[in-house]
Amino acid sequence: MSDIAPISRTAAAALEPRTSVQRASEQVQVPESRKTDSVELSNAARYLAKIAELPDIREELVGRVKAEIEAGSYDTDDKIDASLEALAEDLG
Repeated sequence: MSDIAPISRTAAAALEPRTSVQRASEQVQVPESRKTDSVELSNAARYLAKIAELPDIREELVGRVKAEIEAGSYDTDDKIDASLEALAEDLG
């Protein structure tokens, strides 16, 4: 069994916060060329950021389209032509 007791909320609240904090830049001389910070995002982070920017799902539109597909009335010649034209524009 471990000699270390788990930290409870009351024990954590009793801890005294530090009153003075020295910044690392005050303690160590940093060359001018190293005083800038940079951040590199992974491809996964970029992908998640794009997903977060997507608009909300229009539930009623999705439900109506699903119902039309199930009823066999969704695929009309006008919709197919519009889809083909939009695809041709996207492809260039």
